[in-house]
Amino acid sequence: MVTIKNWFQLMRWKNLLFLAYIVTTIFYGVVTPYLSQYNLTLSNDIVLYLLLMGSTVFIAAGGYIINDYFDTKIDEINRPTKVIVGRYVTRAQAGLAFQILLGLGVLCGLSIALLLSDITIGLIYIVISGILWFYSSSYKRQLLIGNVMIALCGFMTPFMIGYVVNTQLISTYSPYIYATPIITDIYLWTAGFGLFSFLFTLLREIVKDIDDIQGDREMECHTLPIVWGIGTTKIVLMVLSIVILLLTGYFAFFLIPFATDTITWKYFVFGIAIPMLILIFWIGKADKRSQWQQISQFIKFIMLIGCSYALIVGYLFYLNGLTA
Repeated sequence: MVTIKNWFQLMRWKNLLFLAYIVTTIFYGVVTPYLSQYNLTLSNDIVLYLLLMGSTVFIAAGGYIINDYFDTKIDEINRPTKVIVGRYVTRAQAGLAFQILLGLGVLCGLSIALLLSDITIGLIYIVISGILWFYSSSYKRQLLIGNVMIALCGFMTPFMIGYVVNTQLISTYSPYIYATPIITDIYLWTAGFGLFSFLFTLLREIVKDIDDIQGDREMECHTLPIVWGIGTTKIVLMVLSIVILLLTGYFAFFLIPFATDTITWKYFVFGIAIPMLILIFWIGKADKRSQWQQISQFIKFIMLIGCSYALIVGYLFYLNGLTA
């Protein structure tokens, strides 16, 4: 008999909480404090926040369900004790839950589009839903395409906050808003966090492909470790990790307005740089599945630290407002 616990496990409730955390910290940790420096507020800010939260969490939950729906046979090989679809939740129930959750997510997205009179917003959420469907049904089994598709969804979570907020600002303050750096700055901040999310999601997806190589090979998938081998994939992971380290360092020391602030560079050194060096070392030494699982969890930890910088940004914006 299916239980609430089964449903929460199927929807990856911990990942959903993490997504909710990202939306909250960027909306109220970056965007709102930034606007307060200009004595600006968003009309319907709570409504926009809740709709952004709903669209993100509902679509992601539906995506996790449909992923398990299509991956039942692979999961029976890779993680037989964690299979839920077909064991606790029937395929019909999983399919219905996917449709309901995806429908709720798209409805939230369409509500934002209607509220701001911008049809593009609604189309974006429909496209994201389609990406998750095609990823789960086909593209995740192809070389790199599936990894990039999921990483793109990771980028869109922070970026859509900037897009929605800027749409609201333009609607309220145009044409005066264009005489300020506000629109550009909000896009830079949300796209910056989006790029961080994209790269780490891509990194973790490739690591998961190594972890799942046995089941993927049985189902004739063409993931990176199967096509190029684990040795080459480890090199790709280490190069990607170095790129991430260099990019975040460049952002921290040269692009972020608080580059001279000691909080920012200390946060980068101890929160990102040192963990990334440890990660690169672990990737180089990993040769067991349990090690790849630990690496995957460690990447999530670094992502959490990185996204939490949004709270530091809010604090620094607050201090800047006091001294302005």
